[in-house]
Amino acid sequence: MNNQRYGMLFQTSENIFYYYDSGNGKVIKCNKEEKTIIENILNNSLTLNEACSTNVDFRMFIKKEDLFKCPEKRKFIVPTKEEFVKAVKSSCEQIILELTEICNLRCGYCIYNEYHPDFRGFSNKEMKFDIAKKSIDYVLEDYKRDEFALTFYGGEPLMNFSLMQKCIDYTKKKYKNIKLQIAFTTNLTLLTESMVRYFQSLDDDVDIMCSLDGPSDLHDKYRRYANGRGTFDDAVKGLKLLVDKFYDVKKKKTVSINCVLTPPYSKKNMDTINDFFYKILNIPEEIICNYSYVDGGNMTFDFEENEIIADDITGKLKTSPLEEWAVDNMINGKDKLKFFNIVGTDMARVAGRMKEEKGIIERTYLQGNCIPGQRRIYVTVDGDFRPCEKVGNSVLLGNYKDGYDFDKSYKLYIEDYIKNFEKSCDKCWARPMCSICYDQTMDGNGVKKISQEEICDSSRRIIKDLFINYYRLFEQDREGLEYLLKKTEFS
Repeated sequence: MNNQRYGMLFQTSENIFYYYDSGNGKVIKCNKEEKTIIENILNNSLTLNEACSTNVDFRMFIKKEDLFKCPEKRKFIVPTKEEFVKAVKSSCEQIILELTEICNLRCGYCIYNEYHPDFRGFSNKEMKFDIAKKSIDYVLEDYKRDEFALTFYGGEPLMNFSLMQKCIDYTKKKYKNIKLQIAFTTNLTLLTESMVRYFQSLDDDVDIMCSLDGPSDLHDKYRRYANGRGTFDDAVKGLKLLVDKFYDVKKKKTVSINCVLTPPYSKKNMDTINDFFYKILNIPEEIICNYSYVDGGNMTFDFEENEIIADDITGKLKTSPLEEWAVDNMINGKDKLKFFNIVGTDMARVAGRMKEEKGIIERTYLQGNCIPGQRRIYVTVDGDFRPCEKVGNSVLLGNYKDGYDFDKSYKLYIEDYIKNFEKSCDKCWARPMCSICYDQTMDGNGVKKISQEEICDSSRRIIKDLFINYYRLFEQDREGLEYLLKKTEFS
């Protein structure tokens, strides 16, 4: 008996319960008695037939809402081989060029450190212009769209600014009919006024994401030069240069902040960081601060396991202290749009989830994976093609000389992947909402030999937190939530 696939119970307060039905995607509010019955069904201590035969009200309840009809088997929504080739070649929306493996920093949590074996280490390698040019041409020669994202990565991409400039100028000159969206992330320490003038002079959309982790004591704890010296002063200097001489919303010259939060996660620290950006540095409110958790990998930090989440986090959510903090601030009437930027994508996932008012969800997406090579292609310094910058030593999609290897990519990323996960996915209530990505499941040989249950448990905890957060807001300010979803780009 596999009743776990039917759905999931969650609560937003002591006496408010909801049931998410995996079969049709509905979320139904339920009373304590209904909650207890559903709980017993999901943990396989009560069959659905027994529950319906002994409780007329419950039978009418699930009949009215068309619940508990999740099929034992569902198929994945994946392209055929022919559709895959067509979707990738001529339709890839973004190229990410790894300009260099050199970085002038040695951040304590960086995935390219030696304690993170799933990713390469630092080196003195730099991409050659011939590799960049041929990769750009391969992606754009048959391109069918009007806009394209030209993105740069490292190392620190400004370590190879001359190549970045060459790539931009080359693409603009050769592909004049395509509107470029240029972007890169920088640690800010190498920015010069001449670089800023160049970015400002471009008639394209340019977005510069700036890595800054808050005030000096938090930032310098992990973001240091290779010699161990903190980078705070130089990073702030670079940010101020961008805000004063580059940032211009009307000309689509935008800046965003990438702030990596490290344990212990506490409301006090998050309040301090948020106030630092908007009150002490006084950056424009339109500049979005993207907060993210540190990618643990095999890293070791100078804190104990029980210090990861501080006492001032109430634990309404199991694994999402940042999101709990953001929603608490929104409920308490603080700048809702600013805090909504932190959880907006999550809220949109719940609001836009797969749902059938009449009938059941027959097919689901292949977890949270994109079609490799369709949305973006990541080109390493050596010219190898990978699905994106987040996927480490994964199966290559091809290279700048030979182009895509469609046969190998389709077999390993789609056919073999389905064979590895279809049984466990059929048992899972979170299947229509799953966000598991290739970066968690793939290595250079294909699907990793990993504990699927461990990865899936983590995904289910996160999804449950999404629902709790969404319905906390829904209860407190439904109109406000709907307004924010419509106002932002997420909806």
